[in-house]
Amino acid sequence: MAPMAAEPGPLGRLGARVLDVLQILGEAVSLFVATVRLVPAAVVDRGRVVAQLVRIGTDTLWIAALLSLFVGMVLVVQAAGQVRNVSQDILGPIVGISMTKELGPVMMAFLLAGRAGSAMAAELGSMTVYDEINALRTMDIDPVRFLVMPRFVAATLALPVLILYADFIGVWGGALVVAVDPVIRIPVASYFDRMLEWVKFGDFVTGLVKGLVFGMIASIVPCAIGLRTKGGTEGIAVSTTSAVVWSFILILLFDFLIVRMTLD
Repeated sequence: MAPMAAEPGPLGRLGARVLDVLQILGEAVSLFVATVRLVPAAVVDRGRVVAQLVRIGTDTLWIAALLSLFVGMVLVVQAAGQVRNVSQDILGPIVGISMTKELGPVMMAFLLAGRAGSAMAAELGSMTVYDEINALRTMDIDPVRFLVMPRFVAATLALPVLILYADFIGVWGGALVVAVDPVIRIPVASYFDRMLEWVKFGDFVTGLVKGLVFGMIASIVPCAIGLRTKGGTEGIAVSTTSAVVWSFILILLFDFLIVRMTLD
């Protein structure tokens, strides 16, 4: 009787985990390169790109508006309590800079990754498990062009627009609180005037650059994880969860890197 294989020790388990992480990152980078090469084909495949734009962008507008509205309102309420003994004139700059440079991009990226990214991972994971990806290859259809590229282009285009939309709604949410909250003693006009003094065009550019990068991450990572799915319905569930977690981690990592590179 053959001896049973020994269970790996702590170092063995750690090494296996590190190798798994590196493999996922390598597959995501490889898929990213292959997808970028196919981006010019989006002109020909514009029907699929538009369909994904509707799913990723248009169908997300209502929840993006709700989220941004309440974040802008909470920002003003929290900040007003902190600066009540100083000057409430700074409320406008706080909301404007926070929404354009940080909260708008990160919130919308998380929303896209959690809503659309999880759907991408589940769809491609199901197709992988049930051999639909192999069927496409048998019919001489490139799965990257047919499935990944439209989602990549749509997410990369939709997220910067969603960020501008979130900035607008969040700023007006803050203005609503300024107008109706008796604790806040500055006029709405002063809120906007001070905001325009502090918020610069470069702040919007920073947010849009983040949107482009985050859109790429929130589409490529779920697609890469979906295409490596194994193990039936349980594997699909694991891939969906992993796609969202990996997207969140990489979005925060690249957020830090972009902020660090744009510091004066």
